[in-house]
Parts: sequence; C-alpha cells; structure tokens
Amino acid sequence: MKNFTILICLLFLTNTGISQTLNLPGRQPDALTGSQFATLVWNFTLTDRENAIYAQIMSGNIPDFQRNLVEISFSQTVGGTEYNIKYYVLPDYLAVGSDSDYFLIPMTPVLAQKICNNLKLTMPTRKMVDQIWSNAEVKLAPSTIPPSPEMTTIPVMWQHNQTVWGQRQTFLGTNPLGDLVGGNKKDIVISNRIYGNPAPNRVVIYGWHYQNGTPIQPLYAGHSETYADYSHGVRLVQDSITINGQPGKITSILQSETLHLLFSDEGRIPLPYYPIGTSSLNPPSVWGVISNGENSLRLVINNDPGVTHYLVHLSNNGINFANSILLDKLNPVLNGLNSESIYYIKLQAVGSDTSNFSEVLAGIPATSTKKVLIVNGFDRSVAGNTYDFIRMHAAAVKNGGLNFESATNEALTYGLFNLGNYDIVDWILGAESTVNETFSTSEQNIVAAFLNGGGALFVSGSEIAWDLDSRGTAADKNFIWNYLKSQYILDAPNNQPNVYYSAQGVTGTIFEGVTNITYDNGSHGTYNVSYPDVINGINGGKNSVLYTGVANNFAGVEYKGLFPSGTTNGALVFLGFPFETIYPESKRLEVMSKIIEYFDDLTGIQEEGTTILDNYHLSQNFPNPFNPATKIRYTIPVNSVDEVVTLTIYDVLGREIAVLVNEVQPAGNYELIFEAMEINSGVYFYQLKAGSFNQTRKMTFLK
Repeated sequence: MKNFTILICLLFLTNTGISQTLNLPGRQPDALTGSQFATLVWNFTLTDRENAIYAQIMSGNIPDFQRNLVEISFSQTVGGTEYNIKYYVLPDYLAVGSDSDYFLIPMTPVLAQKICNNLKLTMPTRKMVDQIWSNAEVKLAPSTIPPSPEMTTIPVMWQHNQTVWGQRQTFLGTNPLGDLVGGNKKDIVISNRIYGNPAPNRVVIYGWHYQNGTPIQPLYAGHSETYADYSHGVRLVQDSITINGQPGKITSILQSETLHLLFSDEGRIPLPYYPIGTSSLNPPSVWGVISNGENSLRLVINNDPGVTHYLVHLSNNGINFANSILLDKLNPVLNGLNSESIYYIKLQAVGSDTSNFSEVLAGIPATSTKKVLIVNGFDRSVAGNTYDFIRMHAAAVKNGGLNFESATNEALTYGLFNLGNYDIVDWILGAESTVNETFSTSEQNIVAAFLNGGGALFVSGSEIAWDLDSRGTAADKNFIWNYLKSQYILDAPNNQPNVYYSAQGVTGTIFEGVTNITYDNGSHGTYNVSYPDVINGINGGKNSVLYTGVANNFAGVEYKGLFPSGTTNGALVFLGFPFETIYPESKRLEVMSKIIEYFDDLTGIQEEGTTILDNYHLSQNFPNPFNPATKIRYTIPVNSVDEVVTLTIYDVLGREIAVLVNEVQPAGNYELIFEAMEINSGVYFYQLKAGSFNQTRKMTFLK
C-alpha cells in the first residue's frame, strides 16, 4: 500500500477534497428558459450560437438538477492490484434553461472542451460511456431523425429535444430529475482518435445505446471538430476522483502507462482533451530525423519554451498517418521500427496546449553509414503546398539503393545538422521564391562549404534562378554562378507561363535518352509549375535538360569537379522545375537513378572513372528501373590478393537468377551489362562477393 500511495501522489499531486457539484453561479430568476434560448439562437451562425451557449452556461443558466453530479463506482484489478474507483458525472447531457423548460444543447467538442477546462471537468471515454449507461436509472430508447442537411440546425435540435423531454416525462413519477439518464444522445468522447488521421482534430462520438445495451454509434471520427448535430450530447464528468480512497484525476490516469486501463479500452490516451483553438505553441520547424540503429529513429529538435512532449504521427506513405506516439522532449526516440523501411513523420508540440502540425520529414532505421540528407526548404505558402513532398524524394532515393536522413532547412541554419556528414544532399525548394528566399545567406555558406569539401548536391525548384540571379544581390549572383554553375535566362520557357510542362535529356549528359520528363500543371497530385526557370550552365556547368518544344531553353545543369574554394571534387545537379512534380512515379525514379549514378564514386571524377579505389565497391545499377538492360559497375581495389570475385543476381525469394562473374580478377574498375531476358517485372538483388567482402544492392526491372 505504501508504494501505491507514492504512485498516487506522483500521478496526481493533489490533496484537496472532491466536490460533487458544478462550480457555476446560481441560475438567475430572469434567465432564459430552454425554449427562449432556442428562439434566440434559431438562425444564429455556428460561431454566434456557440458563443451564446458558452455565455449562458458560464453565467449559471443550467437546470438546477444538473448541478449535483451522480457517483459511478467500480472495481478493477490492474497488475495484480485491485483498484476501487469513484467518479462523478452529470445526470443528463448538458442543457441550457430551467428544470421545467431546458434544452439539451448539442455543441462542438471545441466548446465542450472550453467548458471543461474552465470547470475542471472532462468528457467520458468509450469505456466510461458504457459504464454510465449501465448505471443509468432511466434508460430511454433512442429516438432518431432521418439524416438531412438540417440535422445540424437548431430547429431539428429543438425538435429532438422535445421528443426526448416527452420520453423523460413518463419516468418522472418514479425517477425525478437528477436521476442518471442514458440512451437519449450520443456522447462526445475522449479518444486517441481526436488526434488521428487522415484529418486532425475530429469530433469523436460514441454511444446512444439501445435498450439491450448495444450502441447505435461505434467509436466514430468522421466529422471535423466544428461539427455537431441533433444526436450529440455533452456528458460532463468531474476530473477529480477517488481511487482506493485517495484523490486522483481521470485525465492523469488516462496518460498513465499502466493505470489507463481503468478508464480506457483503447490503450493509453496521452492527450486526453480536444484542441480548443489557436495554440500558443508553434509547430516544430527546426528539426530532423536520423537513424538510431536498425530498428530505431531519433528526432533532433530545437525545443521551444513551453514544450514538454511531441506527438509523433507515423506513416508508411506520407499521406495516411495512422499511428501516433507521445515522446518526451528529452528523449525523442522511436523504437520497435522495421529495419530498412521508410517512415514518414510529422509532429505536434505539446505543452499546456497542442500546436498545429509540422511539415513532413522521413527517415530509415538502418545501421548503414549515412549517405544522403534530404532537406525540405519549401516553406512558401502557395496553392498546392502540402508540406509533404519529401514523399517523392524519399521513395526515389530509397529506390536508388541509398538510405537517407532528413531535416528542415532551419535545422541546417541552427546547426543541428552538418552537411559534411553526408555524401549527397537533396535540397527541396519547390516554388520557394524571393519572399521566403530559396537560399538565405547562411544557407549559401553551408552549401558552399559542402561543395568545396567534395559533396554532391541535387537541388530543384521553379524559382531558384529567378530569386538568386534575376532578383538577387551580388552575393546571391556569385552563389548561383559559381556554386550552382548556372545563370538565369527566362522566368518560364519562351517567357510563356502555364504553357510548357515537359522536358528531355540532352545528348552527352547524364540524362541522355531520358524523354517525356513531364511535370505537374496542377492536376497530377502536387501543384501547378506555372513558372519553371530557364537556366544556362556556366563556369563548367553543362546543360543537361531541355524544355520540350522550345529551342535552347534549358531546364537542368550538371557539374563535376572543383568548386571555387574546393580541394576535393564535388558534384551538382540543378533542375529548374521541382523534382517532386515529375510524373508518373516511374519517370521520377528514372531521373533520380540517373542523378545517383552521376554522383557515385566522386573520388574518380578527375580521371572520368579510371581511378581505382582502395576498397571494394559495388555501384548502383544504371538505369534503374530498367528495360531491357542495365549497367552494373564495381571496383576491385589495388590491395586485393587474387580472390575469386562473384557477381550474382537473385530474386526477392533469394533464388539465384544469374551468375555474371565468377573468377579471379585483378584490381580495376569494371562495368558489365545485365540483360533481362526471361524474367518477370519486379525487384531483384545483385550481390558482389570477394573474400570477406559482401555487398548487395537492389534493382527494379519493368517490362
């Protein structure tokens, strides 16, 4: 019992007595009755109606019988300990008016939470709703109204109120007002689905039990937090309870790792409340995702004052975020993840309130050495920016056989990430332009240092040259001319916005043979690239992509070699339209595979690939995906000792498809062609072995 008492003190930190009455002023003699209030708000807008409801309730205009709460008692064993619980609930759903003329008024969860916050109350969970119905002395049969657009209006709400009052009157002789009533409304409930997805901040409803105890409405989160119809009710519950004779709080128990079972049948509920409006907390903007081992990711975050936790939303596709995890800000680590799988992540900061959502980032739990950093720098609020375009970049990098980590551009300028720890950086700029800055001064310095140090940069966006060259300062121009190896030519191909939406590779460049590189006009899942930049390679930059249908209007530049203050060769690919807007996906994958191939083995740039590395190395096949043939390159190091080299193709089940090499080979760089003859479309693996060396990469064959 001593340990239990300590637990209770830690959880609840309260020694006050428990009141079983609502802390509201007395009802004034001239207060509106329920019917008068219905008349007042008959044609009000939702905002005006909710303001009026709040004013009436907080002034004490509720029926007197609703001031005294009803006790619910139960016992449950958790972890070998029996807990005896007493909590206190409103005898009926919250109403405006008098005992003889009241209106069981539906409201949004935003208003209900506001009332709860002011009165130190909460709303029930699904488990509690079932308990309340079981304990109800008056069990009314549900009275439904056919669905219609009017079901959210006061006329229909009042119609239902009168029907329920007629049912309640038949019990008054044996069960006066103040006895516990159930079965007349659906409950707005506390649930993990409040913060679920695809849409955030939903109203979660449950209940309206039939006479046999079966609820009409299962746990449902299909409406937004601004929705309320005639069937909804707010059952206020006192947050303070007694647990084995000690004081406690329902909301604290719901957050407990072990005791949440007392009040929740859907697991721990770390955020047992609804958002009530504009949060004082800013959504996280200075953060990133790094690998923390083969089954773990770590969030690197610059914590704002007032933040205690982060609500982490996880997705395997970057669109549907089905799982949410609450992490302490001091240890934001996600464990139990699948190795080598992409996880898309968005955050909410949690403190006294909950922030809006952050942009989406991603990471891969892996033990491999860091290779790629994806930087999301597309912050501009323009039509179509859903702040989740890392989806396209992450999937393409992973398809190219590389793992990655990710960060916001702000995380770079705050020093949370060092580009020098990565071989390749993919910088997303979308339609970022002059107001938001494509590359700020500090970002330019970071990128320049990275390229000077031998890094490889892929950057894409439709306003980069416009911002830096056409509208830039002398420093901006120096950066684009010498580090992006480009100059601004036109604001759109042929100076015609909303006309050209296709490009193609230039002969003699990495994109040779790549045709029909189409990008979005706003109808293909991203946003309208109405002003793609026309650029021209300078200072060694080579034009590699050409807008289709207009001569000498180039869309891409490539470069390998030394940058202005560099001592080690670096590389660049710059596209004048956003990579994420390329469709279909197969074309995006093809473009990214060309870029990865171009960046591979930067140490061999000066000799055009003839330099022999000091270690075995298996490069990513090119092209990938491929049909019908692809190139595979590998290196035997100068210190090799007559070891048998094998290069083998396997399918996803590990079955051997082909042996391309099986012999002793001298040191050197090797390249061979694999032709897919009689195999099916799909994913395959190619493996290089020599002595103790063993490396495997993935490739995709598309018929």
